[in-house]
Amino acid sequence: MHKITVEHSKKLGENTFSTTLDNGLKVYICKKDGYKKKIGLFGTKYGSVINDFVNITNGKRTKVPDGIAHFLEHKLFEKEGANALDLFSKMGVSSNAYTSFDQTVYFFETSEKFEESIEMLVKLIKEPYFTDENVAKEQGIIGQEISMYDDDPTFMVYFNALRAMYHKNPVRIDIAGTIESISHITKELLYTCYNTFYSPQNMFFIVVGDVDVDSTIELIENNIKKYESKNIPNTEVVTYSEDEPKDIVQKEIVQNMDIYLPQLCVGYKLDVVKGKDIVKNECIIDIISDMYFSKQSDFFEKEYNEGKVNESIDIQYEGSNTFSHVIISTTSTKIDEVGNDIVEYIEKIKNEPIDEELFETIKRKKIGELILLSDNLTVSYRRIIDSILNNTDVYSDIELIENISVKDIKDFLNLLSEDKRVTSKIISK
Repeated sequence: MHKITVEHSKKLGENTFSTTLDNGLKVYICKKDGYKKKIGLFGTKYGSVINDFVNITNGKRTKVPDGIAHFLEHKLFEKEGANALDLFSKMGVSSNAYTSFDQTVYFFETSEKFEESIEMLVKLIKEPYFTDENVAKEQGIIGQEISMYDDDPTFMVYFNALRAMYHKNPVRIDIAGTIESISHITKELLYTCYNTFYSPQNMFFIVVGDVDVDSTIELIENNIKKYESKNIPNTEVVTYSEDEPKDIVQKEIVQNMDIYLPQLCVGYKLDVVKGKDIVKNECIIDIISDMYFSKQSDFFEKEYNEGKVNESIDIQYEGSNTFSHVIISTTSTKIDEVGNDIVEYIEKIKNEPIDEELFETIKRKKIGELILLSDNLTVSYRRIIDSILNNTDVYSDIELIENISVKDIKDFLNLLSEDKRVTSKIISK
């Protein structure tokens, strides 16, 4: 019997149970009484920014091409003579997968065939099938995907902002890699990455729904044991990252594309933080977004009335153990004016006192939103994934929001430094 830890949120009225199987796999179950739908996820702490590591099978440092984590996701869902999406669909179960900067996740949603779906998900992830032929085929498919994104202005304006910020960090490169980088991917490299990053101690299994905790853990463990390998050592994964300079690469990138509505990103490169500070920064920027950039804000109203913006002005924080930044994005036919206004506005609110009444109102609103969103199973599993990647408590976001102060908002705004600011624009040809 495994030791089970329980994390409880009084605010959400929710419990998350966790345990570690004998092989090192972490299992999390968020119990949602009364829900018919169940979600199961099998994920790994492996994303596009990880391309330099110790090969777990031979102990040698290994560097792999950009885009291989995303490539591996595609190949695991593509089996000999079948596609995982089709296999799940035949069962009447919805499924998908995604790769981000720091994770790869495979998941299903079902109301009825829960046990069969667990079995299928484990089977798909635990039976890699890579050949020279199917790797070459996938290079063509992903190459087309990369070309498609290169024609997407929203995608390009974002990554151009990252390229303006970062000298070396792979966050500056498309998660799918480049057509050049994926041409160097081989079946041998895929097996190296699979054996290292898909080893149990680097993975996690999450279930969200109305399930019995003990029997679900047993179900997962019994299915995992079918594929246990005696050859892969149960050791921690070691990764490397190049030292990223604190300064930016260039102030501005402007690209011409065949578009009607120009796109803008204003970015600020920040010092890297870890653990709870990543979650805290996400919470702070969420409050800043509502206070200063939402459609109810004075700034948005001014820009809208002057005909400079029609849609939203979005601001987001992104951070991990190797990168940290804020990006403000919008579209406008007067992109230069909006860009200047955003920069001037940031400097203005840095030097102004914070409206404490508005701050407290927004904070209460955010806590209320978290409570309402607890009904959403996707929000529940994403909270667990964030806690895994950041090594924090599952419900740390709620505690952090409750304790954020006016000073925290002011201190964060002051991190948005002029010398770390970049601008990315996509304008019409």
